[in-house]
Amino acid sequence: LLNCVTLGMFQPCGHTPYLLQALDDGIFVFFAGEMLVKMVALGVVGQKGYLGDTWNRLDFFIVIVGMLEYSLDGHNVSLSAIRTVRVLRPLRAINRVPSMRILVTLLLDTLPMLGNVLALCFFVFFIFGIVGVQLWAGLLRNRCFMREEVRMRYNITFLNSYYRPDGTDDHPFICSMERENGMLRCSDVPRRRMGRAY
Repeated sequence: LLNCVTLGMFQPCGHTPYLLQALDDGIFVFFAGEMLVKMVALGVVGQKGYLGDTWNRLDFFIVIVGMLEYSLDGHNVSLSAIRTVRVLRPLRAINRVPSMRILVTLLLDTLPMLGNVLALCFFVFFIFGIVGVQLWAGLLRNRCFMREEVRMRYNITFLNSYYRPDGTDDHPFICSMERENGMLRCSDVPRRRMGRAY
């Protein structure tokens, strides 16, 4: 938990306080010492060895990456990619709580089934998307409606020469590009229509 606190207090744009750096170094030394003790007690390889457990392999990976970070520090090497592994350190707390460890294991075991559910959802959404395109394709292209303030600003008889509203539409407009911010918007006054041409 202390390691999670130190990671949360890290400020990449400022100088790391001495106390925070000392705590981070002490936690890393504790992790490395714990790994060495377990390796001596259980052995390194084998089914019952240290590397035989998945959580111990995660701890081993975190410690090795931490050693690599300390060894390359001060050698003009970008450590951004290596320091991203720090986010895995809080996962070590899962290994300390048996109930949480069981829950995470169950979630990992159900990932293949969750993938099947996501594939089914994608298939259903894709089918409905095809149906929507076939039913309403092009009906809303370049179409919008007159706002109330536009009706109050302009004379309706004046606007009648610019467009011919259909019986099912409420004064259709032609959408245009807003050059100030690049957003699409509806013109207050549509392009003038002469007969069937604009």
